[in-house]
Amino acid sequence: MILENRVKKVNKLAKSFKNAYKGVLFCIKNERNMRIHLTIAAYVLAFSPFYKLNSSQYIMLLIVIGMILFAESVNTAIEFAVNLHTPYYDNLARISKDVAAGAVLICAFFAAIIGCIFFLKPDIIIHIVKYMFDYPVWGCLFLISLPIFDLFIFCWPIKVNFKK
Repeated sequence: MILENRVKKVNKLAKSFKNAYKGVLFCIKNERNMRIHLTIAAYVLAFSPFYKLNSSQYIMLLIVIGMILFAESVNTAIEFAVNLHTPYYDNLARISKDVAAGAVLICAFFAAIIGCIFFLKPDIIIHIVKYMFDYPVWGCLFLISLPIFDLFIFCWPIKVNFKK
């Protein structure tokens, strides 16, 4: 009896993680802005070693990236909830959706400011460009990544999946 209850609780916990994972995948598949944020985060993390950030700066960077992804996810949830309850045009629904999108914009604005503070250093940017020429494999990988991320952002097969 005790073991059965424990197994049920573990299964329930596993199901909640599975549902959360499905929610994240839904955002990635269906929200272009989420894919843009993920792409920028990937480039920021890929180039951050050139800046020799300390652990506090990396923590701040990860918090900012998490904040953006969180805001975009909540924005998506709000938009779908509003659409569910308002199948026709409603000014209050529009305001709700605009405010949620504005919250993402505010997060992105402050993330960009933090990014400029951390990464807008001409001497390091020049070093990165020279590195790409000195080690052409890395330069080629970077150039190859550009159209791949472009396809990821703009041509990802968008499928809205409303299955439970």
